[in-house]
Amino acid sequence: METLFPVITLVNLALALAAFVGARLSVRWPQVKWVVIGISVYLSGLYFLWRYLYTLNTSGPMGLFISLSLVLAETYGFIAALLFYFQTMSPREEECPVIVNGDFPSVDILVTIYNESPEILYRTVVACMAIDYPRKKLYVCDDGQRQEIRELTERLGCNYIRGPRNEDAKAGNLNHALKVTQGELILTLDVDHIPVRSFLQETAGFFRDPRVALVQTAHHFYNPDIFQRNLRVEEVSSNEQDMFFHVVQPGRNRWNSSFYCGSGAILRRSALEETGGFRTETLTEDIHTSIYLHSLGYRSVYVNKDLAAGLAPEDFESYAKQRTRWARGCFQVFLRDNPLLVRGLKPSQRICYFASVFYFLHGPPRLVFLVAPLTFLLFHYHPLVTGIPNLITFYFPHLIATLSVLPAITKVFRKAFWADIYETVMCLPLTGALFGVLWNSRARHFAVTPKGLRRTSSSMKLGRAWWLMGLGLLTAFAMWKGSFELVRGAREPEALIINIVWSVYNFFILVSAVLTAYERPQLRSMPRLERRIPCKIRLEDGSEIDTTTRDLSETGLSIDLQGIYSISSKVDVELIGKSETTKLRGELIRFDRKRTRRAPSVGIRFPDLTEKEHQAIIRQMYCDPDTWAGAHDQMEAGAFRSLWKIGTSAVRVRTALRPMQRRSLRYGLGNDCRVQVAGESRSGKLLDVGGGGLAIELERPIEETVQELTVILPDLAGGESAVRCKPVYVRSSLGGVRVGVRVLDPAALPKWITATRKANGNPTGPDDSSNS
Repeated sequence: METLFPVITLVNLALALAAFVGARLSVRWPQVKWVVIGISVYLSGLYFLWRYLYTLNTSGPMGLFISLSLVLAETYGFIAALLFYFQTMSPREEECPVIVNGDFPSVDILVTIYNESPEILYRTVVACMAIDYPRKKLYVCDDGQRQEIRELTERLGCNYIRGPRNEDAKAGNLNHALKVTQGELILTLDVDHIPVRSFLQETAGFFRDPRVALVQTAHHFYNPDIFQRNLRVEEVSSNEQDMFFHVVQPGRNRWNSSFYCGSGAILRRSALEETGGFRTETLTEDIHTSIYLHSLGYRSVYVNKDLAAGLAPEDFESYAKQRTRWARGCFQVFLRDNPLLVRGLKPSQRICYFASVFYFLHGPPRLVFLVAPLTFLLFHYHPLVTGIPNLITFYFPHLIATLSVLPAITKVFRKAFWADIYETVMCLPLTGALFGVLWNSRARHFAVTPKGLRRTSSSMKLGRAWWLMGLGLLTAFAMWKGSFELVRGAREPEALIINIVWSVYNFFILVSAVLTAYERPQLRSMPRLERRIPCKIRLEDGSEIDTTTRDLSETGLSIDLQGIYSISSKVDVELIGKSETTKLRGELIRFDRKRTRRAPSVGIRFPDLTEKEHQAIIRQMYCDPDTWAGAHDQMEAGAFRSLWKIGTSAVRVRTALRPMQRRSLRYGLGNDCRVQVAGESRSGKLLDVGGGGLAIELERPIEETVQELTVILPDLAGGESAVRCKPVYVRSSLGGVRVGVRVLDPAALPKWITATRKANGNPTGPDDSSNS
């Protein structure tokens, strides 16, 4: 073995490098991913053979217990990876058949609500009414039995169903609605899931096949999840649920085992009635119902397209409650209707359903990974017996190949190392859920995930994260103790180095997990979404701006100005969407030129919206068929960038939010100008200009006694405008002195802006991107 050791090391490292390169090539040639997966499985198999044969600590009962716990936790991860490869190896997407001869099946749209805000329901109902489909009926199923919800549905013109008052939670609410509706198909939507207008056109056709009982669509979330939001990584990290909806479910579609996810799905009424309706025995009626449908031989179809968008859990507590409920429900399903034993399921379906339950068992293994290095650093129990050369030979090739598979399969939907944070946040709650179900498998306390939360300030919520902080402090102490022993000349320096490095990584993961509970303020009363909608802005002087919105909410929008304008306080806005045009009256409230000097951002508020206008804005925001088409176009973050983001999360979360604050428009320019002061003419540079003031750069300061000066502004038409001003401040700058002045003649500056705009629609002067 020792003779072959260098050869094995070189071969394993070469294979790991091949997997790393192959993962990048798979972007262009998808078939290469099979090679990457094959290499990964081989290296992982070789690693576990070495782990079981040569690395167990057999020096005593406690050492053996710790060592076996670690290798079993690693084995769990390997089995989970194999199940993941099986589910995602060959995703299948199907084209929706066209409905011919007007043979549209009737559809009942059931929107379930319990205690959520009427504002959230309002958006969903407006969008449902806009769905382009001839035979649909909309029902709001109110399990909270609130009068305000009944009045809202009557005002909007849809049907109201008084629910059974949270009997059997959402499943009971839906089963009650099935008794009083008649549609051939049932579209179920959570109260916050807003569909696009083409939802039924792109899904109902699948039911031409009488074997199809379920069509599930991808879930999209228009707000950042708690990891994206609280760690401020929206630009480099996908939503935590995206991998399931855009990688796992399309893969399961190959095996006819994509399952119902509780919302954004259409089900055949007759198939539901055959199974006895939505299952009420467990907390996860969705996957439980799907098992029954598949066991009867029905097909499911997965549409890998964002046709509806909802709200991800908005704080740490809500996220933890939701995931714990899912875990308890899956464990209950496994104990009551074990998919490995249910009659009628195919072997591939049994594997896929087992994988869904197996995933939620990651709590205990993750706890072992976090605690294992501490057993040596604090008590000198070896979690594994090996040296650094052996790790280079077996562990590092296995790790590199495993990380390489991730981008080959998941593309942009899961970044390296982020799964460790996700699992760390939930490992203790999921471990508790597992033992809770084993103790009482019939407990069905259903906690609704809160939606539409508001926070006025940042705060640390340690209700479910206290143990993360405690374990982080213990890890930091263990690292200090180990480092102290290493410096003092410990007997086992290699073991100390291995466990200290391991603990450093765990510490970064724990810090990021704790910071996930550091809630950022949520000040907006309405969601604001990035929207590129062509629009016209008409000013009070009759001029018109053709532009595109940067973002849009139900109370306002923002645009980036490409030209210079004398903006009025009141404007007319015309949103030119693909399906409709909306005319609104707005007022300008905020300006910000930090994005680019040449394109200041302007915020416009809609103060007095009619209900018709309000509904039109909702349709513009959410209902276009391609609303979410570019939602996942972000660049992939590699392993090193992901690790950097994790390591710097503590710094990033302390960065203050800087909303737009300026109340008057300021354009960044770089034009030459002249300043007449005390009978003297000086050359200067116009740095920026706003509705009531200018910033000028001069070579030398003006005297403090100067109370008035005149700025001569040339325009592109060859003319000049003399603007009388009063100095406000004088500051040093790189080019000399920066002077801020207030305009004394309010009409002078708008005249110059108008003349400049007519001569050239873009800002005057040469490009001055260096003058920021």
